[in-house]
Amino acid sequence: MTPGITRLLQVSACGAFSLFTGCTTTGSGPVAITKVNPYHLQSGSSVKTEDPMLDFEQRRHVKGAIENSELAELYGNYFTIFWKSKTKAPATVRFEYRQGSTGLKIHSQEVVVSEPKHSNVTKFEVTADTYLRDGKVTQWKASIVEDGAVVAEYKSYLWN
Repeated sequence: MTPGITRLLQVSACGAFSLFTGCTTTGSGPVAITKVNPYHLQSGSSVKTEDPMLDFEQRRHVKGAIENSELAELYGNYFTIFWKSKTKAPATVRFEYRQGSTGLKIHSQEVVVSEPKHSNVTKFEVTADTYLRDGKVTQWKASIVEDGAVVAEYKSYLWN
């Protein structure tokens, strides 16, 4: 199958909206990542919007920053991973990503969840010096690992 047709099938299977957010690739079993919310807080003027939810999201991330240096430490990418576990077995939530200035180098962060509930939320952030030095996150993949095996995965459209 040609690469163009393969990509077209992936797009149609995941939905057109996933071109901009992500695509579930595994996890229809007892453990699944249901959604990943990315948020990019960057320098510059604040977004002017009538939507109070968007306004709140921006204000929530800068809460507590008084000086410009404190605000600069908060600039970056934030990811909230929503996942469900019917097994409730200890799991590791792994977040892998690439940044604009580091090319194909894969960075990774992990959070161990020793007692997951049925519905779980895990947060990751790429901020401060890492964000300022290496740039914004351009691609990402979230995984749930139980007993050394990946049981659920959700990735951005650009992740290969």
